[in-house]
Amino acid sequence: MPQDRSKRRGLPPRVLACLYAGLVALPMLVALLSEPGHWQGAMRLATACGIAAAVMVLAQMVTSGRFEAISGRIGIDVTMAFHKWAAPLALLLALMHVLAFIGLPDPDRPGRLARRIDFVLSGPGLWDARIALGLLALLVALALLRDRLPMRYQLWRAGHALGALGLVAALLWHVLSDGPRGMGTALLWVGLALAVCLPAVSVYARRLVRRGAAPWTIAENRHVAERLWLLRLAPPQGAALAFEPGQFAWLAFGAKRLPLHDHPFSIASAPGEDGLRFLIQEAGDFTDGIGALPAGTAVSMDAPHGSFVPRGAGPLILVAGGVGIAPILSILSHLARSGSQRQVRFVYAARSAEAMVPPELYQPACAALGVTPMLVSDRAEDVSELGLLRGPMSAALLEKAMEGLEPSACEVMICGPGVMMTLVADSALEMGVPLSRIDYERFSYGAGPSSVKDRLRLTGFAALLGSVLGLVLLYWLA
Repeated sequence: MPQDRSKRRGLPPRVLACLYAGLVALPMLVALLSEPGHWQGAMRLATACGIAAAVMVLAQMVTSGRFEAISGRIGIDVTMAFHKWAAPLALLLALMHVLAFIGLPDPDRPGRLARRIDFVLSGPGLWDARIALGLLALLVALALLRDRLPMRYQLWRAGHALGALGLVAALLWHVLSDGPRGMGTALLWVGLALAVCLPAVSVYARRLVRRGAAPWTIAENRHVAERLWLLRLAPPQGAALAFEPGQFAWLAFGAKRLPLHDHPFSIASAPGEDGLRFLIQEAGDFTDGIGALPAGTAVSMDAPHGSFVPRGAGPLILVAGGVGIAPILSILSHLARSGSQRQVRFVYAARSAEAMVPPELYQPACAALGVTPMLVSDRAEDVSELGLLRGPMSAALLEKAMEGLEPSACEVMICGPGVMMTLVADSALEMGVPLSRIDYERFSYGAGPSSVKDRLRLTGFAALLGSVLGLVLLYWLA
């Protein structure tokens, strides 16, 4: 059956890709028209690389933000993944900009290369360029090494945000003082900088403006499974949150209510329920102390976000692993509350029965939908003593869950560890489920092997970034 995409916010992926390439091409075209074809080849290459790097750096300001109206259709996970892949290429282009400016050794002018290098390193008019290149290199390095740095997440995030703003300022200074001249060119670059910085800054400004407003509060915080806590939040009087099942929220607790302190958590309750529920696992840093938050603690919220939302009309296969049960609970509850007639199959896998949430959280919805949960445990004792299926999750278990269904009509939604999502996604595809109907959110492509869907996404990233290199080549040869 066809999928219902009518509720999806944001622009289609191909439109976003064309807009990105168009942003890179626009200042190149302006530069060509304002200073047509009299530069040397190396200087043309330097200009092309510099323009591309500058536009890509500016675009980084919005490809890391929470702008559902633009990127809601592709999802924040894909947006952030592209943000991570684009940054090293922007740095490479910036380095090529410098190297092309220096040029190659010239036997007829033996001192030229040394003079150019000395000018780049210590010339009085290029402090803006040195600052911009240094900040870009530092930001890329800190991002790539994030998981290895002995640095608190909040400190890293604050440094990244301030460094990005400093980079944009230094970049704009360099472009306006050393780039192509003309009022039109200056207005173009100032306009681009404002267009990307204002939305990014607004994320923080909105939270500062709303800081005095009545917050959500913790109504209940209880231990429900091994290292897993259920938080129920009560809204301010007269307030509610409109969201779709499967989406998530950024939460900050207590006095630390600025965006630097918030963390993403999937909503585990259905739209229309009283308050909101979240399942939060103790996983280090902030979450290790989640169980100590008392009732009445103020909670600042930025929501909803995410595109992990059921869109189809055929059979729905829900596969949860570990704390990935949270958005699946939201979807199950929503289907039950709305009286959905969809055929639903539900698989819940964990390392042990103690790591699973209590049945009271999913059984009422399953009963209303006529669903018998498939509970899968990695521990052999749970199979013999509790009658659970033996894990880990496998293609055979997915086949069992889809028994009697036509795979081409199914929608498969997966949330859990990266290795499990890859296995289920590829297994569903091999069984005949269309790739467009296999849905999950992956925020790290380094956690285990990539699925076919991951590789297609990365191929799309490579094609778009390759188009940027193509534009540089065209400008160089024009």
